[in-house]
Amino acid sequence: MKNKSDDEKQKPFNREEPSDQMLPEHNDKFSRRELLSSLGLTGAAVAAGAILNSHIANAFGGQTSVTDAVYGSAASYVADADNVSFLYSAGLTERSVASRLREWISVKDFGAAGDGVTDDSAAFISAIAYAESHIVTNPAPLANGSKLGRVRLFIPPGSYKITQPEALMRSSFTTSTVGLQIVGAGQAITQILFQPATAGSYLLKNNNAWLFATISDLEFHSNSTSNHFMYSYSTGQAQSFVFERIRFRGSWGYTFHLEGTDTNSEFTWRDVDWAGTYVKGVYVPSTGGSDQFLNYNFFACNFEVQEGDFLHFEKGGNINIWGGSYIHIGANGGTFFKLLGSVHAYGVERFLCIGARMEHRNSNSKLVYCEWNAGIVSFINVDTSSSVPLRSATEIVATFFSNNTKMPSIKFDNCRLLGKHEYTYSANTWQYPHNIVYENCEINQHTSPSDFIVYTANAGTTSVGGTPTIHFSNTRGQGDPTRKSWECDYGFHKSAFGVSKRACISIKRSDGKFPYTASTTVNFTLPVNARIVCIWMESPAGAVTETNDATFTVQTTEATPTILAAVTTPNHAQGFYVKQDLFFRCDTPERCTLQLVAGSNVAAANPLADCIIEYIG
Repeated sequence: MKNKSDDEKQKPFNREEPSDQMLPEHNDKFSRRELLSSLGLTGAAVAAGAILNSHIANAFGGQTSVTDAVYGSAASYVADADNVSFLYSAGLTERSVASRLREWISVKDFGAAGDGVTDDSAAFISAIAYAESHIVTNPAPLANGSKLGRVRLFIPPGSYKITQPEALMRSSFTTSTVGLQIVGAGQAITQILFQPATAGSYLLKNNNAWLFATISDLEFHSNSTSNHFMYSYSTGQAQSFVFERIRFRGSWGYTFHLEGTDTNSEFTWRDVDWAGTYVKGVYVPSTGGSDQFLNYNFFACNFEVQEGDFLHFEKGGNINIWGGSYIHIGANGGTFFKLLGSVHAYGVERFLCIGARMEHRNSNSKLVYCEWNAGIVSFINVDTSSSVPLRSATEIVATFFSNNTKMPSIKFDNCRLLGKHEYTYSANTWQYPHNIVYENCEINQHTSPSDFIVYTANAGTTSVGGTPTIHFSNTRGQGDPTRKSWECDYGFHKSAFGVSKRACISIKRSDGKFPYTASTTVNFTLPVNARIVCIWMESPAGAVTETNDATFTVQTTEATPTILAAVTTPNHAQGFYVKQDLFFRCDTPERCTLQLVAGSNVAAANPLADCIIEYIG
């Protein structure tokens, strides 16, 4: 620590008498904000040494040094012709204001106006060039050879017009570098207006260089779908990008376009919002993309657009959607999730969408189109029901396509779904097992699996054995007052290897009792193509007090009903029991809709009797 002579020491700065020119109290975390506030400086003024020294001289009343009243004469602020140094009795290293301020650089340091009219392209290009020029060698042991970034680029409040491509990240930079932050003042507070003259331009182009980078608190506008936001090419370096509190507005082509042979992985989006018109939100093409890309996480993002596909992956991926809102507003719609290509590497065929809300406002809005031949596709606690009044129940919202392969394990769990779901099979699909489950779901526009599921044979396919079995468990349809069971393995009777299980239902009146003369019939419906294999009817002795004979039947609603099971007891009070084994096909609506009927001699509503129907499929 340097010592100052007595004649260099000045009268202590009086902290008991506040002044607009007073510097903030010292501590080990003296910040840029405190300095600028105390000196009345802006980022642009800091760049000019003469202006800076003038402000400091004014703050100290023309003095060249001021003794700190807290630390005493051992701690001084010293101004000279070139910079301001801070000396601390606490043992901190002497540093210049310039070195402190350069820990954050501002595009206004490079001449950006931020008025929405001036072309700020040159300032942005100079700023990113500055970041490129200030990378350093990684001194850490076992470093992998990547350089380290040393710049946080700040974009202050304002609207910045950009007409040149690659103004925020340049493809000419090819050095593998860990660490870059591009930070705005907040969504809408900092706007970047991308208006390039050349179609197909990207605002950011990463050429296998930057990794572990963060872009946050910004709003981006484009005026054409021929403009794109970010292109990242990777052969093993570009990865681990975080996008936080970002808004996209206007018209864009691709907001994120990923190509290369390896990596482009660990991309995270938090609170990112898309509105306007888009071609693709995130795009990985088959030609130029790679199955080595993986791990994409979206947290509380909103894709509420006139039109456009949100995720378009022609290669595999490990994808998570956590919450958020997804809406197609315009008539052209789009598909929120396109998972294309039938064959992919292990570990890159996993898709999870949980807790999201969808609005399909017209027939061209789709939830998912999937061609994967393996892996996992899961929708959990997803609600698509808000658009039920806006579109026909006959329109297909989701399609899963088998190109002579098995399908991924598909599950919709605790979801509210509208429209129809389509499963397309090809000539050799029958050779493969499938695993498709709808559990705890509500199907809002249909009353049975046969209304909700569409099986489509690919062109020229005659092998109906490729029909996949779809398992429905604890699922219900729209508010139909008739008792209708969705508990089934739909399509098992056509599948070349249809795995099914037995399900049982119990039939009673609304008061939990058996029918009687005042209310003789209870209607219920089984899934189409269910096979009834057993019917039990039983009552314990003493359940009722009436001693009349009693008859109960289970029958179809055909014009001439088919009696499937019947029981007659000469004394209702003594109880009854019957087990009827059978094999009955519920292959028409009348044979699916059944009745439990009480004979005209039944005067008492039995509260303990049971009618249990067991069926397959």
